[in-house]
Amino acid sequence: MTQTSRVHDDPPVASLDSGGPASSPEVIERPHVFTFEVVQGYFLQNGPEPQHLEFEEILKRNFGLLDESPERWHNLKASVKKMQSEAEEGVIYKVLFLGRHGQGWHNFAANKYGVDPWEDYWAFLYGDGEITWGPDPELTPLGISQARAVQKCWKEQALVGAPITKEEMRWYLSPLTRTGQTMQESWGDMLAGTPEVWEDFREIYGGHTCDKRSTKTQIQKRFPTFSIEEGFTENDELWKADDRETDAHMQYRSQRAMDRLFGEDGTKETFISITGHSAHFRNLLAVLNHQPYPLATGEMIPVVVKATRVASDFQ
Repeated sequence: MTQTSRVHDDPPVASLDSGGPASSPEVIERPHVFTFEVVQGYFLQNGPEPQHLEFEEILKRNFGLLDESPERWHNLKASVKKMQSEAEEGVIYKVLFLGRHGQGWHNFAANKYGVDPWEDYWAFLYGDGEITWGPDPELTPLGISQARAVQKCWKEQALVGAPITKEEMRWYLSPLTRTGQTMQESWGDMLAGTPEVWEDFREIYGGHTCDKRSTKTQIQKRFPTFSIEEGFTENDELWKADDRETDAHMQYRSQRAMDRLFGEDGTKETFISITGHSAHFRNLLAVLNHQPYPLATGEMIPVVVKATRVASDFQ
């Protein structure tokens, strides 16, 4: 996954509040255990025609759910259950809620200095004497308010049957502080289950100091109600100062993570919340064969996914 650290991310989406251009990376990674496709007709963001509304508008429109009836979430659950009951052997359906973290101090700094100066110089430092963005920055006040806007919408949707009970939903997130804070603020007292931290959901690693994670001990202390996956190392052994991760490798771990979720040892829940990052989600959506959809800070996109088994295990 070698890539010179001082080469710009292409495109430089990770630190942009906007999530960057509406384009997908070339899909390089072959399927491991499952192939994936998006089931359209449920959420306006999923196509088939490219649509991208401001997230404030998406919040007003029930996270983009096309069914606007009072029974909308019950209808979604019944429809997905029906598809699963009629599915051929080896086919699994799940609904993913992919939420990008709210604005972090690295996003604030990238706005302050501009994309090119950030990519050329500032991203490799830990701060500028006024702002600290590395390692592992926290949310800004704006980032917290973005996440709380999502919580407000979930509370409204819960009243009409949104699938957020412990029996219906499972929560996952990146190990970085900004995603942990976002998950807490996006769900609040509605967080019924135990969120699980996976390395495979983290942002591009290497080079940029904002993408170096805290130690396992620090994460456990900061988020004591979270569960950390088995094999998680104490120190960040993935981040290297002179080696920036590529799209190809992010696709590799995206495919691996989806194989885990949909596999025999994966979660039984149909509805999955994943709190993560823009560049990683850009590659994950490509692996899922979803149309390009840049996520702004704090934004969440629901995706109904059909997984078809193509191998018995992952080699």
